[in-house]
Amino acid sequence: MTDKYNSPLSDGSELQQWIWLWLPIILAVFVWAGFFSLGRPVYERWFESELGFIELTTPLILVFAIVYGLRAFHLRKHLPVWWLGIWILLVTAGSLYFAGEDLSWGQHLFGWETPEELKAINDQQETNLHNISSWFDQKPRLLLETWIIIGGIFVAGWRRWRGEIFESNNWQYWFWPGFACFPAALLAELVKLPERIKTSFDIASLPTDLRYSELQELMFATFLLCYLASNMRRLVLIQSS
Repeated sequence: MTDKYNSPLSDGSELQQWIWLWLPIILAVFVWAGFFSLGRPVYERWFESELGFIELTTPLILVFAIVYGLRAFHLRKHLPVWWLGIWILLVTAGSLYFAGEDLSWGQHLFGWETPEELKAINDQQETNLHNISSWFDQKPRLLLETWIIIGGIFVAGWRRWRGEIFESNNWQYWFWPGFACFPAALLAELVKLPERIKTSFDIASLPTDLRYSELQELMFATFLLCYLASNMRRLVLIQSS
């Protein structure tokens, strides 16, 4: 492995800027612009419905994340420790679960009837698991958000600010999100902030009829895309060295 590939490539330079910087910003601005410029019925139909922009874009982004994750897993022999390959596969499987659940595994697209056994235990009578128990919904979401806050915001931001470097033979280089994940991670928390402020301080002027959780999930998906694409791209660079 040459010095070129021992040098840090987790500063965003491993990905094209439009992916890690402009994509999350444009998505967030586009949704907010639609919310404030369109009437509520139009916005609800074209952005928040089951076949609206947010609900379709989130799994679409996750499909690309899954492809990048599988490619990274295929190149796992270049990772410094064996368990990082398992970790990448777990993140990829989590992205698949996220995408499948978001579409109710195709029910929102193809409109099939929910089996009676599942309908009886599903809160919204859909073909998914996240409406059955918090163990399939809130708890995985909390784990993902915690990782995004710790790794995507604090670790990535701190390393960028301090100029700290992990070499590619260090497991932390691959495990922790690089700066390419920082914009999506930060936006994932910022888009949820108005709802949290409203809940905590009861500020009437803040809009409450935007589905903040859905917009946050779109940012979660973009974060996973950047994380898996970043690892895949760095592995490709090492393989080609």
